[in-house]
Amino acid sequence: MRRRSVAAAVAAATAVAAMASAGSAASVPIGPGCPALYVVGVQGTGQSSPGADPLADTGMVGALLAPVLAAAPDLVQRSYIGYSAGFGGAVPGGGAAPYAVSVIEARRQLDAAVTQIAEMCPATMIAGVGYSQGAQAISGFAADVGAGAGPIGPDRIAGIALYSNPDRAPAGPTFPGRPGQITPDPAPGTSGGAVSGVQITNPPASGGGIADGHIGYGALTGRVADICTDGDLACSAPDAAALLRIGAEIAAQADLRDPVTALGSLQAVLSGALGDAWTTVVLNDFHVSAGNVDYVPQLSLADRLLEAADPRSSVAGERGVAEGRWNEITATVAANPIALLPKLAGQLSAAWGQLVADNADLANPGVWLRYADTVARHTGYAASGQLNSGIAWMVALAHDIAGSR
Repeated sequence: MRRRSVAAAVAAATAVAAMASAGSAASVPIGPGCPALYVVGVQGTGQSSPGADPLADTGMVGALLAPVLAAAPDLVQRSYIGYSAGFGGAVPGGGAAPYAVSVIEARRQLDAAVTQIAEMCPATMIAGVGYSQGAQAISGFAADVGAGAGPIGPDRIAGIALYSNPDRAPAGPTFPGRPGQITPDPAPGTSGGAVSGVQITNPPASGGGIADGHIGYGALTGRVADICTDGDLACSAPDAAALLRIGAEIAAQADLRDPVTALGSLQAVLSGALGDAWTTVVLNDFHVSAGNVDYVPQLSLADRLLEAADPRSSVAGERGVAEGRWNEITATVAANPIALLPKLAGQLSAAWGQLVADNADLANPGVWLRYADTVARHTGYAASGQLNSGIAWMVALAHDIAGSR
């Protein structure tokens, strides 16, 4: 007990000294002293703002973290990332920033927060909880940390809980990379005794995240839970609905504050995406040799369009090269149209047929019955009790970490 008291005093002194040196730049509320576990929450669209109170237990994430704090007040501290939480101004409560810009803002604030916590409290483990747009920001953070490219090392992360993650992998298990696992891996450096009693048994969801940016978690595999309600369009979109995902990616980059502005913004984003898709198809899927042209796609048209619509990728700088390649293609076809045009027509027709197949769910009424109450499913994680296992997990992590000291 005496050793623990000394350790607590040293941790508290370290935190106070760090806060004093940081001065007004210290934006993460820490104290008194450093906890065993610090949980950072990132709310969903419309549930935060740049000036939001970092200690206010509101929104979906607040419904999870408030009980955690109540159950282990001496072991856990928490705060929330304040960011635009916007969807182009179209969602009440959210800022005017396009969704893609808002996610980048959340990620930037998250990186800064965990860096500050890690520096101010060297013995504290960090956990993350994100919902919807916030889950997408934390998902990218966890992927980078797991790959060794994040702002802190994977040994500082106790666990990551994602709810309604738009980047969820198609038919992904609760623990990505660990099909069938229901109990989280222990926090690094702990026995995992308390965590071993936690089971995350939320029913599996079909489909995948509407953002289609599924990723792996490297060294964090087993400590990242991706929880989704079947029929929640954000994380359980139909498999064969590429155009739906493309539309979501385009809308995520647009200014949607009013109909006139939205129309112009959507047109500009769509034009850019189609230009990028054309560039990648011309440079990667057409093969030109002496007197011959073939369309041999390395990716389907749906995948090319999804890739081009993703705000995280751009090939605009290669369009000049693609124009030169296109001129070469058309010149080769013009020199021998009788032989080449029928062959290319057949190849392109097969690609079009694949595009139709990749969107077959859009024309299936049975599929859309799953989404009749998608808003209720997206917002019902607390009411349905699906946050309970996350609450138990965070509390168990705190006890394991405290017990390991």
